[in-house]
Formats: sequence, structure tokens, C-alpha cells
Amino acid sequence: MNRRVFSGYHVHHDMTAPLSHYFIYTGHNSYLTGNQLSSPCSEVPIIKALKRGVRVIELDLWPNSSRDNVHVLHGRTLTTPVDLLRCLRSIKEYAFVTSTYPVIITLEDHLTPDLQVKVAQMLTETFGDMLYYPEPDKLHELPSPDELQFRVLISTKPPKEYLEAEEDKRTKSQRVKDPNDDVWGEEPSRVVPSKEKHDKDASDESDHDIEELEDCVKKTDSCPAYKNLIAIHAGKPKGGLKEALKVEKDKVRRLSLAEQALERAAERYQQDIVRFTQKNILRIYPKGTRFTSSNYKPLIGWLHGAQMVAFNMQGYGRSLWLIMECSEHNARMWLLLQKTDFNWDKWAE
Repeated sequence: MNRRVFSGYHVHHDMTAPLSHYFIYTGHNSYLTGNQLSSPCSEVPIIKALKRGVRVIELDLWPNSSRDNVHVLHGRTLTTPVDLLRCLRSIKEYAFVTSTYPVIITLEDHLTPDLQVKVAQMLTETFGDMLYYPEPDKLHELPSPDELQFRVLISTKPPKEYLEAEEDKRTKSQRVKDPNDDVWGEEPSRVVPSKEKHDKDASDESDHDIEELEDCVKKTDSCPAYKNLIAIHAGKPKGGLKEALKVEKDKVRRLSLAEQALERAAERYQQDIVRFTQKNILRIYPKGTRFTSSNYKPLIGWLHGAQMVAFNMQGYGRSLWLIMECSEHNARMWLLLQKTDFNWDKWAE
């Protein structure tokens, strides 16, 4: 590794700043054992990632075939599933073998309301007092890593926001493509071979999912257990990217962009991105065509303050070696960038 990459920055062990001030060792599709399209899903790569010091584990949640339990898999691909409970128990067992600092579980939720209730029960029974979740709408600033030692945080879209995102996708698929849509990038779980993309059965299944999600929103107020466990809310607000990057005084949230979307956004909204990441969390994930679980260059994300630059830990290449080497310099999981003569507020003006 060329250590001059981080020349001018001082990496140290001060873990008392808000969580948004840190680069967080982040995994992508943490349950996959190999490629993104056909490899088996397992708890084993999750365990390996935690032993390496990874602090963010991603799980994609789908109903099983009988729709009475929850599987973890890469949706609408040939990957074979693993039970959610097995993954959660592995996270609990290995979360703090390398570090005492918090583990964040990001959930891609494709569940019915009944299954969301089941997931809430699994989470509370598995992690108990380890779960950190503030009172609804009371999180105005993220706590520090020191304050969150030995805690587990859940980050996902609340049911209503997820439904709105899915309806927006369906609307876009039924109209002429707008070039501005590309600024977000496409979630890898939605990227499938072209034949499957136009498959009628897949379309029918999507419509069925939307109907169930609409039911989910209706039930949210009467069964808030799942929503209340979400420590860091995720989602893409209505409107363009500039709107999504607005900083709200009394809210903290997470925004996700694909790698190529970040590159385009950095050209147009550089200052907005930097300002956003001072308070909120920005997650960057690999583009959907990285079927072999390769990785991208993380520096553009880091230079704009993106805390969660997600890596395919089952992958390979210099980018993965870079983050593994960097993590060794600060208790194997966090990097805090400090440069006393560099004013981030001034750069964001």
C-alpha cells in the first residue's frame, strides 16, 4: 500500500466525536460466499467479515417460498438463501471479537407486515439490551463510537418510505426514461439479467409485493415494533439529489448512492455532499454490474466524507487491500480524519 495516499491526515484513536465523523468499515451483500448472481448465501462470510473488523453488515430480507419466514438472499438472482435467524445469531456471537465499537446492520427490506413483526421479535430476542434505538424522532445527532460500545444499530427504510420508493420505481418503469433518474444509480438487488427483467412472472410478483407493502403502511401505526427499532433511518426523499442532500436540523439519516452515481453527483453537488456528510451518513455501494464481486476505488467517496463506502468482502483487488490495511491503523475498524488546518465548513460553503 502507498502510505502517502493519507499524507497530511492524522489518524488516531479519539472515538468521542459523533459517528458521522468517522469512516466506517462497511460490507456489501455480506452474506454472499462468491459472485453476486449464483453463489450460496451463508453466515460464514458474515463471521469472516466481523473477524476482519467490518462494522457494517448488510442483509437483504425476503419472504421464504411459503411466506411465513424470512430468508437472506440477493433478490431475483440464483443465489441460495440462508435463514435470517442464523445470520443474526452469528452477528451476536462475533460482533465484538475484534472491537468493542458498534456494529450497524443495514437491512434491505422486502417483507410483508407480518414478517416485519417477526423480524422485530428476532432482533429483540437475539440482541436484547445490545440494541440501540433512540425514541422516535429524538435523534438530532449521532452518538460517538465510545458511547455506542458493545451496541448494535439497525439502519433501514421505515415501511412508508420503502413503499414510496417502490412505487416511484414502478412509475418510472412505465414511462419514458428521464436522464435525471440515473443520478441515484440502481440497487444491485434490482439488477438482473435482461431476460428476467422482462419476465411477466417477475412483474406480477413485484405488483404483489407493492400491494402487501401498502397493507404494511396501513398497519404501521398499530404495530410499531419494527419501525421503532430503526436507529438510523434510510431512504431517498422525493425530488432530485440536491433535495436529498439537504441537511435537516432536527434529523439524522442515511442516504445510499451507487458508485457511478457518486461520481456524477460529485461533479454537480460537491459542496452539498460534504455538508451532508458532516451530520448524516452517506453509503456508497458497488454498481450492479460487478457480478464477480469486484470492488471500486474508494477515494472519491472518502474525499467527500462518505462514511460507509461498501466493499464486497468476498471479492478481491487493490481497493479491498487498501481498506484492510487502513483499518489496521485504528483498532481495525474505524478511521477518523483530522487535519487541523483544513476547514470542512469553509470547503462546503
